[in-house]
Formats: sequence, C-alpha cells, structure tokens
Amino acid sequence: MTQKIYNEKVKSEIMNRYTILLLIIVAISLMPMMGLAQTGLNYNQFGQLRNSFNGSLNLMDPDGGAALVGRLQWVGLDDAPKSYWASGHVGVNKIGIVGVDLKQTNFGVVRDREVSGYIASALKLGENQSIGFSVGGGVLMHKEEYTDLDIQDPAFAEEYAHNKGFIRLDVSYVKDNKYYIGLSAPRMLLSKGNQDLEHDFQRVYYFTGGALFPVNSVLHIRPSVMVSYLEQDITRFDVNALAFFKERLGVGLGVQNQGNLSGLFQFNIGDFGIGYSYQFNTDGAASTRSIANNTHEIGLRYRVGGMNML
Repeated sequence: MTQKIYNEKVKSEIMNRYTILLLIIVAISLMPMMGLAQTGLNYNQFGQLRNSFNGSLNLMDPDGGAALVGRLQWVGLDDAPKSYWASGHVGVNKIGIVGVDLKQTNFGVVRDREVSGYIASALKLGENQSIGFSVGGGVLMHKEEYTDLDIQDPAFAEEYAHNKGFIRLDVSYVKDNKYYIGLSAPRMLLSKGNQDLEHDFQRVYYFTGGALFPVNSVLHIRPSVMVSYLEQDITRFDVNALAFFKERLGVGLGVQNQGNLSGLFQFNIGDFGIGYSYQFNTDGAASTRSIANNTHEIGLRYRVGGMNML
C-alpha cells in the first residue's frame, strides 16, 4: 500500500511538471507574435484585478466576486480617453464558475463597448495545484458620434456604427497562495477584418503572472507581470510590485516598457478592496510628461469569503 501511494505521488509530480512545462512552451511560442505589434484595454492595477484579464483566474475566488475599475487619462484635456471595466462571477455546482465582463472606452467622438460571458472549470493536479480553463463569447460595439462635435452643422449629422462577435479562451496554472500564470485570448474574432470599414476590431492577447512572498508575519511582497498584445501595435510589458503590511495595506510601484511609471496603493478590509494608481512618464518633452502625468485609476473589488493578497 505504501509503495502504491508513493507511485501515485511520483506520477502526480511528473504530471504537474509536464503541465507547467506545456504552459511555458505555449507562452514562449506566442512571444514572436507578440513582438509584431498595442495593447488592448489595460490597467496599472492588473495585479489586484487579475481576473479581469483572464476569466479562468476567477477560479481562485470560487465562491464569487466582482471588480470595477475606471481609468481617466490626461485629465484636464477635452475629450481625453476614459475607460471602465466591470466584471463579476458566481460559483456554480458541477461547472465551476459563470462570469460576465462589461467594458467601455470613450475617446473624443469614439465609443467602444464590449460585452461578454464565460464559464470556467478547474482540473486539480494535487492538493494545492490546479489548471483552470474558461470559454465564452460576446460582442464588440464601435460607434462614432459626430453629432457631439456640432449639433447644428449638417457636416456632423452622421453617425458610424460597427459591431462584431467574438469568442474568448483562457487557461491558467495556480498554486494556492503561492503563484499563478495565465494565458488568455479574450477577443478571437468570428470574422476576418474588412478593409473597406473605417474601423475594424483587432485580436488581443494577455500573458499574466503573479506570486506572493512572505518576508515575515507582518510583511509580504507581491510582484506581478503582464504582457499584452493587440494586432498592429507595440507589445506592452508591465511589471509591478506591492509591499503588503499586515495583509491590508499595499504600497508599490509599476513600470511599463513605453516609459510610464505608476505609484500603486491598495487597501483591503473584509470582503472589499480599494485601489488607486497615479501614472507618470519619465521620457519625452516636458509638455508630454505633463499630459501623461494626469492619468488616474480607481479600482474596487469584492470577494466572497474575504480579500486576499494574491
């Protein structure tokens, strides 16, 4: 009996190693493609709002949760970009979880909206390890409201709208309270791009990862990384780290390959968490830095069963 238990443990460890290796190979295989090109809808607080970028990571909160984040760029300029992202999920017996995502970005006369839903399930690899999968779909909606420019001018009397369906696929590997990695394709379009359209949607991909390191009973360090790719634009690399004091107060810094830095703040109490970030830029002319330095984010998160640091 002892030998049988030992053999099962060895098989489990081998399976875990091969699974991790497979995920790493898949991520590496996507890197050349990521080097070609913008980012989708991104936030500096991706470490705290990780499940907004990968539906399968919601399995880390199996009883349910919700998140809302708003990003206000270049505050003080007329028609500056504003984006909002709301997500939520509930646990469902024999399935795993069911979740929804709602996104909106406003930039001048442009309104981009996205609505999607998904289901996610986990495959246990051991007592504290699992692989998560999620699949779903939704619709992208683009609108250009030229009447906002001058309601009296007939030259701005037209509006342009374009919608497109998509499917989403996510996968992740999680070691409870230690670390996670995830790969997601949340916007796989159901039809090819149309060169005749004034606007067309692009596919977006995310690679995310995070870990939690206890320094002592009071202090924990949580680094997070995200690589995001949107077709026909520059790949974005984000890295941030927060120091958590007594599991409630987190303070940290984020850095991005496009020259932006961000100060990060997080406060958790009970089932709720609130976060804030202020983004500033160290590159370019003083006028450019002044614009980039007026970017703010506020994030709210709710987790059934209490907030955690990872």
